Amino acid sequence: MRYSLKILRHYIKGTFEENDIKDWLSRLGLNPVLSTHDGDVFIEIEVPANRGDLLSALGIIRAVSPFGKIEPIYPDRRIKEEIQRSISVEIESLQDCNFYAGRIIEGVNVSASPDWLKERIIAAGFRSINNVVDITNLVLWEFGHPLHAFDLDLLKEKIVVRRAMNGEEIISLDGEKRTLSSEVLVIADAEKPIAIAGIMGGLNTEVSEKTKNLFIESAFFSPSRIRRGSKFLGLTTDASARFEKQADASLVIPALDRCCKLIQEVCGGKISILCSAGKQIAQKKTVVVHRKKVDSYLGCEIPEDFSITVLKKLGFFVNLENGNLKVELTQGRNDIERDVDIIEEIAKYWGYDKIPERMPCASIAYTCSSPEFIYLDELKDIVVRLGFTEVINHGLTDKNELDFSSDCPVEIINPLSKNYSFLRNSLVPGILRNLRDNHNVKIDKISIFEIGNIYCVMDSQPSERPAMCLASMNCFDLFSFRGKIETLLKVIGYDNISPSINRCSEGTIINFSDPAGSLKARLIIPSEDILNKYDLEQENVLVCEVFLTDFVKRGFLEVTFKPLPKILPLSRDLSLLIPDSVNWAEVERFLYESVEFLQDVKVFDIYRGKNIPAGTTSVSITVVLSNADGKLTREKVDEIIKALIGNLEKKFSITLRK
Repeated sequence: MRYSLKILRHYIKGTFEENDIKDWLSRLGLNPVLSTHDGDVFIEIEVPANRGDLLSALGIIRAVSPFGKIEPIYPDRRIKEEIQRSISVEIESLQDCNFYAGRIIEGVNVSASPDWLKERIIAAGFRSINNVVDITNLVLWEFGHPLHAFDLDLLKEKIVVRRAMNGEEIISLDGEKRTLSSEVLVIADAEKPIAIAGIMGGLNTEVSEKTKNLFIESAFFSPSRIRRGSKFLGLTTDASARFEKQADASLVIPALDRCCKLIQEVCGGKISILCSAGKQIAQKKTVVVHRKKVDSYLGCEIPEDFSITVLKKLGFFVNLENGNLKVELTQGRNDIERDVDIIEEIAKYWGYDKIPERMPCASIAYTCSSPEFIYLDELKDIVVRLGFTEVINHGLTDKNELDFSSDCPVEIINPLSKNYSFLRNSLVPGILRNLRDNHNVKIDKISIFEIGNIYCVMDSQPSERPAMCLASMNCFDLFSFRGKIETLLKVIGYDNISPSINRCSEGTIINFSDPAGSLKARLIIPSEDILNKYDLEQENVLVCEVFLTDFVKRGFLEVTFKPLPKILPLSRDLSLLIPDSVNWAEVERFLYESVEFLQDVKVFDIYRGKNIPAGTTSVSITVVLSNADGKLTREKVDEIIKALIGNLEKKFSITLRK
């Protein structure tokens, strides 16, 4: 709902400027947005879930009144009961509606609203319908309490507040036929439902220009029941939004009387006695605030008269007892429960900028972090040094993003929406969304990673395990990216692994498994379909997911350092013809196990093409031999290299390229 400054001035005693109201609302944390239209200034604010009192003009004025020399002008609601006619009211579901009230107005003239009423209704953001409906909306805007007007002559015998029967139907005022259930509270007469309680009226009792007699409804409905009914029907209205935030129960009669008075003034007619059922439960709450606690919590001395003035302007009743504040709360302030809430109110209006900045005098005990957290934190440092930037994604996902894992996903029983109906079983979709979002804002080169938990169903129970996902877009080619991944796997102790290639609908996947066949990581070259799905079809995208269960249990392998050799190692370059059926990881492992003095093996070139026999690949390597004690001679090196070549040919059919 929006608030027109021009209209608000009719409800304010005192003066203020446009910038004042914006500053005051900002200091309350309501993030006001001001706009100008037809010479008027309109305000829209963000209302917290526990501040239903701010969904009314009087609530807004009361909230800002402590800042300036202003106070709300409460609308006249004095009426004269001129007729004794009444209608029977019954409440079958007292837990859903503890108090229901209404008045009959006979002999009204329903027509277009006068100009002043139209102006206020349109300024509040409503569409002008007729004078009766417009008045109910104006009172909603003023008090924040929803009301509804029925055509009395279309009602049968009585009013009943009850749960709907399963399968019962009603055509609501928007013209939609709605099938109800016992989750929905309805207002009914002796024959049928005539309104969806707290949400929307029914078309069968709509007020029109033919209407001569009215029944005006005002009630307090349970927030949880209105919320359930609104969710079941998929229908949210101005009325339901206020009842869900717990409308002020003390406003049931005042709002009703204000509405009846305006209808009598604008539409004519005579007002009846009160028709009601249930009991208006007084929910007065008193909070005692110790003065020393105010100063202690805020770190400065707040004048007593300032605190009392602020609380009284907010509509609270304040008494001084033994130097302490005894505060009686209004029913509309559901956000205040304890003395610290009162202290917060005082601080808001005193001004946080006036509270001195002081370091608290308290000792913080050292608490050891868990080994798992330390391992993952250190791992992040390593990945950052490799050139990746950390991202954090939501743990919930939708059904369309579960394709990157064959694990059975965990479904949410009561999801907030279809987009968040499953726990993620892979980090890959979230990383791909990050790449897409960056690409959409013209960031085409990026390397990112995420460390988090993934979830699956194991033995009919949800299970979680830690994982890491790295991705590159237009930063590395496949060999460079794979090199970084294999380096990282060695650092975390996944060094004795073998790669294998698998092709599927998600793309080409290089799986890295240990000798027992347990999958430790997988490097993914996404397929064209996947790239199209994430709008990355023109980009060079590489992704790797690493499973960290073993790592967080064990941590990093112990690192030992050796002194630098006084004599540099010797190296020889070899170009080998390797059959395509040979796994290079096995070749590398064989060399380290069989070659004496071997310190390192480095691949510096891979070639396929002209002059290379079919079914083979030319791989050029540098063999580094340690010579720390100076015992290696040229003849000894030649002997080692000759034996190396012979062993490779004998075991793998690898020959030296001529």
